[in-house]
Amino acid sequence: MQFDINDFRSRYPEMKPYIGGEYARAQKHKCSLLVIGESHYLPESSSIHKDCRAWYASDHSRLTQEERVWISTCDIITDELPEDFPNHAHGIWKYGYRQINHFGPCFKDYREIFQYTVFYNFYLRPADEGKSFKDLCTPEDNIIANSYFMYMFEHYQPDGIIFLSRLAFDSCSEKERLEIPIAGAPHPTCRWWNRKCGKYGNRFGRDLVQDGLVGMDWTWTR
Repeated sequence: MQFDINDFRSRYPEMKPYIGGEYARAQKHKCSLLVIGESHYLPESSSIHKDCRAWYASDHSRLTQEERVWISTCDIITDELPEDFPNHAHGIWKYGYRQINHFGPCFKDYREIFQYTVFYNFYLRPADEGKSFKDLCTPEDNIIANSYFMYMFEHYQPDGIIFLSRLAFDSCSEKERLEIPIAGAPHPTCRWWNRKCGKYGNRFGRDLVQDGLVGMDWTWTR
């Protein structure tokens, strides 16, 4: 399957990443973070995302207004951030960023950490409502996701990367090429977020977040 990143971005503009207003300043202090989720969802009634090739060949004109809202990465974060993410389905940001702040600058209001990050979802095809993308994932999805991952890394040049999805972390083969701190935490709303696990070095899933912040000095934010 031929995949042109810029062409895809023009066909699904809603999926543009969230870019914090102080990201460039964070780069100057070697504290910029690329935070990566798993995928968006589409409503249970949706079907356009079910077929891998059809999704990547299509565009947002075939989506309903509701479907467009569901995949609008930047808009969702921007709209819900002031309200502290009241939608439980968006707990990835509420709980994930709280933990990033805990191991990072420790702002009184964890939401301040957003401004020093870029966020996007690893997979560019949505999952079924409330389900993991692993139920739909194909080899083509992984190839495209890894290609886009490198595009994001090269474009934003982060100092650390934090995956908030073990599926995305385990499927990202390109991460092995990088020489920066990288964390692979489970999704903040899954059971492993608040449990210790042997494969996590007997740490709570949420504590893996700190692996992406190694060596960062946040005193400049105080």
